[in-house]
Amino acid sequence: MPTSYENMSPELTPIIQHLKNDSGFERLMSGMLDLYNRYGRCFSAVRLPRPTLEEETALSVFFKRDYYDQALIRIGLAEFERQLQKLFQFDGGLDEILSAYFGQPVSSHNEPINDSPRYKDAFTRAIRDDLLPRFEDTSAAAWLREMLAHMRRTYRQWADQFPHDSKGILSMLASVCEVLNVLPKGQLVRLSDFASLHLNDARALDFHSPLGPLFIRALAFRFETAVPTAPEDSVRLYLQAGLLSDGVISQVTLRGIKTDDAACNFYDQLGEAHVLTLENLCRLTSAQAYGDKVFIVENPLVFSALCERLSGYDYTLICASDGLNPALEKLLSLCAESGAMLYYSGNMDYKGLTMADKVYLRFGKAFIPWRYNRADYELLFTGNDYLLPDDRKDLAMHNQELASLLSLLRKKGKTASSLPLVSVLAEDIMAMLGL
Repeated sequence: MPTSYENMSPELTPIIQHLKNDSGFERLMSGMLDLYNRYGRCFSAVRLPRPTLEEETALSVFFKRDYYDQALIRIGLAEFERQLQKLFQFDGGLDEILSAYFGQPVSSHNEPINDSPRYKDAFTRAIRDDLLPRFEDTSAAAWLREMLAHMRRTYRQWADQFPHDSKGILSMLASVCEVLNVLPKGQLVRLSDFASLHLNDARALDFHSPLGPLFIRALAFRFETAVPTAPEDSVRLYLQAGLLSDGVISQVTLRGIKTDDAACNFYDQLGEAHVLTLENLCRLTSAQAYGDKVFIVENPLVFSALCERLSGYDYTLICASDGLNPALEKLLSLCAESGAMLYYSGNMDYKGLTMADKVYLRFGKAFIPWRYNRADYELLFTGNDYLLPDDRKDLAMHNQELASLLSLLRKKGKTASSLPLVSVLAEDIMAMLGL
């Protein structure tokens, strides 16, 4: 019989009361139950994208750790269990807590991963003798062979990431192999639609789902790139595989662009700034900047001020306040392919320099620092700007002009905002476009 909230054991009562009385734990607990219900097991962590203030506060107090202002919170289940045991002197497991919390029986019947040679050998044989023959002569087979060739490292990674289930991992590997062999060709498909079609679960391949990390590793091998560590890098990898991720909304704000899309051109004809999502941009086959010059500013206030000052003129201006996200990278790629030069101007701080250097690394000679050098820093520097943090001593620039600016920033020890340059930037745009 399920343990009810009213008649549970005295040992569980204070734990369940604490968890139920704080709404900040609801999504975490639901995430744990969801994993049990969908996969019959609970993995090493629950991920909470876009956490609410209630969740940030509840978890910060519970773990005595700062979880505020994070785009994604990852809660390790072993750590969560240990903290409950420490706070409430509890000797049971998560199965008992989930059963009492939801008033329904929850149990896991999985075979734990074990570091003994016997378990490791059996695991290796299962991949070699069962999985590999099923996917012979497919692209998935190459991935399986790569794993077998590095089984010591691979096994250890899985033991750390999925410590509750060894047989389940083999089932997950089979699922990944199946979808790896049917990736879209010559078209873009929503990740959720792709997962629904092949796995009957729209969320099965999201980067924050249990199956997601294995799928991402397989894609990284398939496309010969590093395994992503950030959600936006995963979005880029999905896109390379012909999949449009629904998990991260990637968008860019711009003013003035000529494309082969009627809706986009509508805003251009109105002379208004607008937002394009990654999905919008993936429908475009070309993008032409006015005068073959794209002006990129990091500061949203600078973007708005320039749009106001240059009202009535034709120019291409992009706001890069979200960094080089997949949407911005896609738009700049389309512009660069049409022969446009990319003029970048940002705040003179670590964030701005890092962003500028990423654009330079991605687009090379098409990148031009715009009012973003030593002379302009000296012009802007007042001595009253924010102190430069001392936590990025390892930061280095690949572009020579940016490296020189970084050296000066470190010497002065202060940042400088690009906002006072609005008038000069507006004059530059008009002069370079002959307006």
